[in-house]
Amino acid sequence: MRKDIHYERDELFDVNMIITFKINITGRPTFEKIESAFNKAIGINEILLTKVNLEPDGRAFYSDNDEFGSWINQVDEDFETIRQREEKKRFLIEKGEYLRVFVRENSSDTSMLFMMHHLAGDGKSLLYFIEDFMTFLSGGTKEYKKIRTVETKENIDAISRSIVRYHNKKWNGKVFGFDVLDQAYQTYWSNKTSVIETKTIEEKELKDILNNCREAGIKFTAYLTATLISEEKNKMHIGYAVDYRHDNNRSMGNQASGISIEYKYVSSISLMENARRIQNKLDKKLKEHEKGSYVLSFVGGINPTLRDAVNLEHVGYFHNKVSYRLAKIMGYVGKTKDYSITNLTVADIPVKYGEYEIKNMMFAAPVVSYGKRIISVITCNGRTVITRHVMKDAKIGK
Repeated sequence: MRKDIHYERDELFDVNMIITFKINITGRPTFEKIESAFNKAIGINEILLTKVNLEPDGRAFYSDNDEFGSWINQVDEDFETIRQREEKKRFLIEKGEYLRVFVRENSSDTSMLFMMHHLAGDGKSLLYFIEDFMTFLSGGTKEYKKIRTVETKENIDAISRSIVRYHNKKWNGKVFGFDVLDQAYQTYWSNKTSVIETKTIEEKELKDILNNCREAGIKFTAYLTATLISEEKNKMHIGYAVDYRHDNNRSMGNQASGISIEYKYVSSISLMENARRIQNKLDKKLKEHEKGSYVLSFVGGINPTLRDAVNLEHVGYFHNKVSYRLAKIMGYVGKTKDYSITNLTVADIPVKYGEYEIKNMMFAAPVVSYGKRIISVITCNGRTVITRHVMKDAKIGK
């Protein structure tokens, strides 16, 4: 089997591409039972049975792997300590290492930390893997799922198309290997760490917020955006992840796209009126997005190794006049998006699996090269958990 890595190429040389989920489940199944369920869940997801290959000409693709490289461990440590340690260690995707999972027994329940490389899929992919895992843990079965990656119709304007052509023509074609990625990790993470802050909206407060949103004719994401930027004095550039599963499949693979808006909060009007204006901007962008993804059309046209170079510009490992200019245009260096928001809404998986139940769930998207403050949202058991994921200097705490 061979499947080319195309639209998801940006995830290859980005050094901060780990999606994180944390769940608490009732009961205390043995680690042997958990490990067995994990292995079975790996075995039904084709993408987790592959590895990533890089050819001398720079082409990248998934291919069959002799054995899967993902793993699960039982631990006693604090999960945030583990996460901050593991984010600095490169996932060996060339050996099929897409998932690292950590299990901790508590006095009355079990906690699990899932860390997944974005090349294995998007946030919903990891959510569906958790569903597979919980199904096997409770003695159920699941069908085999083929790789599914994002597809789109071209939707790009003439100016953007000319920008892509110009930079492709000027690019020298330099190819980077996994050895370069190792060095880029060392360069980037030598003095950095990421921090996740969590806010929980309990069921009663959530119902009140949603009722107010319905009365105002807006959605929760617009309300959240208005709340986040309500203290900002300048115009904000805000990106939004968009689920791109056209057929609502539950396969693993990156099937996400994105849109963005610019908005300056107006202090002379109410928060809800600001949210309504944000909703109008979002609706226009989503309507245009239905014709095809501008973001995917733009990045999909860029020479693959030039896309790698743009990520390495962000890291500070590599510099070239062409890749630097494109990195500035794309927001990988200089001014990045002020906020990037991913709202997985209500987790569309069951919470009860036989004798086990998912009681709590937290989701955090990675601090991607073009993002500054990463906001992730998921609702489970009537409770909405919002995370803020940012980078800090590990030496001075800023």
